[in-house]
Amino acid sequence: MEYAPHLAQFRRLLAMVQGDRAEFAAAQPFELPADIYWRPERFAAEMEAVFRRLPQVLGHAALLPKPGDTLVADLPDRPLLLVRGRDGEIRGFLNVCRHRGTRLCNRGERDNALGVQRHSGFTCRYHHWTYDLDGRLKHVPLADSFPGLDPATRGLTPVPLAVREGVIFGIPQADAAGAGATDIDGFLQGLDADLAVFGFAGLHAYARAVTRRRTNWKLVIDAFLESYHVVRLHRNTVGPFFLDAMAVMDCIGPHTRSAVARQEFGTIAGLPEAQWNDRLHASFAYLLFPNTVLVIHPDYVSILTLFPLAADETEICHVMLTPHAPRDEREDAHWQRSFRMIEGGVFQAEDLQVAEQAQIGMASGANRTLVYGRHEAGIRHFHAALDARLGTTGIMDRPG
Repeated sequence: MEYAPHLAQFRRLLAMVQGDRAEFAAAQPFELPADIYWRPERFAAEMEAVFRRLPQVLGHAALLPKPGDTLVADLPDRPLLLVRGRDGEIRGFLNVCRHRGTRLCNRGERDNALGVQRHSGFTCRYHHWTYDLDGRLKHVPLADSFPGLDPATRGLTPVPLAVREGVIFGIPQADAAGAGATDIDGFLQGLDADLAVFGFAGLHAYARAVTRRRTNWKLVIDAFLESYHVVRLHRNTVGPFFLDAMAVMDCIGPHTRSAVARQEFGTIAGLPEAQWNDRLHASFAYLLFPNTVLVIHPDYVSILTLFPLAADETEICHVMLTPHAPRDEREDAHWQRSFRMIEGGVFQAEDLQVAEQAQIGMASGANRTLVYGRHEAGIRHFHAALDARLGTTGIMDRPG
């Protein structure tokens, strides 16, 4: 292992596994008000201060390998098209005709197994205004009925994008000219180096699933910020692969980097550091604030992005990335099993199902506040970052 941040986390994790309680003892138990998960006013504030202003992960470049490949993706209040142009560039546009505002492409109409469409251009079904892959207005039927129309001013409205190590970020607060766009490198605060370590730019898009669940988006994020539940909730799936609640976390601005010890971690004490393996001895998980989780499995990667639809409803997009396309039937069958297990068995049947059950209880009055222990310190950091964006102070310390 050569990457310094990973090496430092492994050293801390090894100390923890060997009985050092200092990092655990330093974490402070806390409480959060339950109404942050269901109040409509809180949801509206999050939409305005967070989701309409911060970069959002929209997918991976591997989903769009060829010119004309198009992904229909929606940010709050902003229906989007992501398209690979004939020049190889990936561009973003509002998925809106410039004539009468009709949506151009709908999900599911021409989707392949990854939810990607192939287009040579975009034609509005209403009046057949037609646009090229680069957004230019190419054709207006009966154009003489629009005297003075300048096609150059009626191309598709661009949405600024940034691609880092294959990960596509949309910049929702920028205007058509890109003014107001967040400095994506400053926003990531060096985490693109982590993406490079895991070879994100060269990964293959193997599978993609998009689902809607009746839960607040934060309840799902919370689940990926603590290891307290892993051997319990996931006891019939991935839980047996991990040591119980053995994890360390780095806070990088509003983002987090976590290393969770796998059962194999106990062997590293007898190995030189050069032989420590950041995929086999532990699983790394990242929160790209506010709403994207990266999980580094032993031989593939999961990107989960949460798109809030209401205070109690969230769309979850899960992309599975593999090192390369399957080279034979055996490899393909292995990754099919892996995707069924992680998407269906872990995320859907366990993490998301429990989040929905928690949502049912949030407005019941059973808990005015929710209590969190020392193994859940990552949740504190996430909510502190949200509070900073919203100008609120929801975290309440408990006696240590």
